[in-house]
Amino acid sequence: MKIRLQYPLYLVVLSSSFMSVSANAIPPVKAVDVKSFDVGGVKTGMSIEEAQAAMQKNFGINSAQIRASKSMEGQTPGIVTGSKQIMHLVYEDKGTRMQVNFEPRVPYNKSNPMAVSQVLYEIPWTKENEDNMVKAALEKYGPVSTGGVFPVWCEKPMPSSGMGCESGTASLTMGNTKIQLLDPSWQNAVISYMDQQKKTKPKL
Repeated sequence: MKIRLQYPLYLVVLSSSFMSVSANAIPPVKAVDVKSFDVGGVKTGMSIEEAQAAMQKNFGINSAQIRASKSMEGQTPGIVTGSKQIMHLVYEDKGTRMQVNFEPRVPYNKSNPMAVSQVLYEIPWTKENEDNMVKAALEKYGPVSTGGVFPVWCEKPMPSSGMGCESGTASLTMGNTKIQLLDPSWQNAVISYMDQQKKTKPKL
């Protein structure tokens, strides 16, 4: 004896509508050449000297107003390059702050040992400053990669969710009055190098 299940028409319509909404809920994504972006004139991949010169020009300051933090003995830059290196450049003034982070170049380049891997820029928070920061970013960097509360630009946006960038790829992200430019490829190259240094065959 066959039993035929019958569903009310309104449930079928509701289910179809839900599937349609779910499919359309994922916003379109757009890949952007984030590695060509700069924040305050500083791009990822720049040398220490290039980054410092860009900061001085952008803020109209001299080199003495930029604080440089060197690596300590035993830290990664020293292991890769064989000497202590500048890991961070920081400029601060009345709540405005810019920090540039560096990673050792792999393969090692004696004349240009470090590369910008991340740029962080922040201004004091007010609603007006936040609105102006978002407006300035949209004007400078163009169409965003994904939607959300704040703009996001991705070298490789997440295609499945339409939110955020694929892990390990370059991105430019915002939050309130903060902006971050990040290219993980520099750090990933260092991690691979360090892993190679530890490579050994077990002798059991």
